[in-house]
Amino acid sequence: MTDRIYLDYAATSPVSDMAFAAALPYYKEIFYNPSSTHSLGQAAASAVERAREKCAAAIGANADEIYFTSGGTEAINWAFASVVGSQKKRIAVSTIEHDATIACADGLRSRGFTVDRVKPNADGIVAPSALEKAIGGDTALVGVMTVNNIVGSVQPIKELCAAAHSRGALFFTDAVQAVNALEINVHDSGVDMLAVSGHKMYAPKGVGFLYVRRGVTVKPFILGGEQERGLRAGTLDVPSIVALGAAAEETTAQRKINNAHIEAVRKVFLRTLECGAPVVCGRGINDIVSVVFNGVNGGRLAVALSCAGVCCSVGSACSAGSAVPPQTLVEMGVKNADSSVRFSFGRGTTVEQAAKAARIVNDAVSRLKGQIV
Repeated sequence: MTDRIYLDYAATSPVSDMAFAAALPYYKEIFYNPSSTHSLGQAAASAVERAREKCAAAIGANADEIYFTSGGTEAINWAFASVVGSQKKRIAVSTIEHDATIACADGLRSRGFTVDRVKPNADGIVAPSALEKAIGGDTALVGVMTVNNIVGSVQPIKELCAAAHSRGALFFTDAVQAVNALEINVHDSGVDMLAVSGHKMYAPKGVGFLYVRRGVTVKPFILGGEQERGLRAGTLDVPSIVALGAAAEETTAQRKINNAHIEAVRKVFLRTLECGAPVVCGRGINDIVSVVFNGVNGGRLAVALSCAGVCCSVGSACSAGSAVPPQTLVEMGVKNADSSVRFSFGRGTTVEQAAKAARIVNDAVSRLKGQIV
């Protein structure tokens, strides 16, 4: 598999050497239960708290505002569950959210909530003025992701959060695709809750965290123990949490260098690409680019590219297998959205790989162009 060119970092990333090395001792040497009161258990507990501090530092938070989860999806579910029982019965989300957010918002309908949807503009940006029109004094929670997972558009989170707060609503953001590329400061932006997933930032799968601003109340999400201050029961996965902390620290320290590298990779890829129309955002990260190849079905192209050694995707990995074009592109008004393919770059992508991948895309599109789809 070493000859494959992996351009699907938005789906998942490899565990970094630093994160892997940090986790190893906690599998066999310091394997103890962090909830145990004896000295060995407390050694594991101390490692968890150090990781909590690193995760907090990565987003400008306090350590006691970080709650470990099994990943981004759980964190999103927990954030939306926090409003169950609220006297306010409206939820507002953008129409370009991750499937988890859309599903959680829709799931609250059975609890008596109304869901208001806010469309982005043609650049993939949710305007604060559009959000203001969609919410009112009876809105309990607003959810808008920091970086879109299909086109990489960066949302004006601080302004959107201010709009939500002006109506008395809590503001949640899914920052799963944001932590690698953007400097995040939750105290500056004012967000009330924020979700992060480890495997999108070079930590293991199955670990993440929910940030909850001091003063915001969330209900216990998993019952059965006093872990995570009594809000999420279950023995903590110490190795994964330690790896998450290491990855958060590494991501923060290396962000400028990595961003410069990925920008160079993206430029080479697009410069070598002789076909297709990249979807342009008002403001976006370099890590993700969706390209529309008119006359070619995106699903068929992705399969052809996989056979030729280039691994990319059609939309979100969580929506894999769906015959529906990426909702983000549809909401942006992109024509022929079902002809799109998403390419996403990471630390391990070289400029040589980017150029070679683009040439393979050129050849695959040329072969598929005009075929009945």
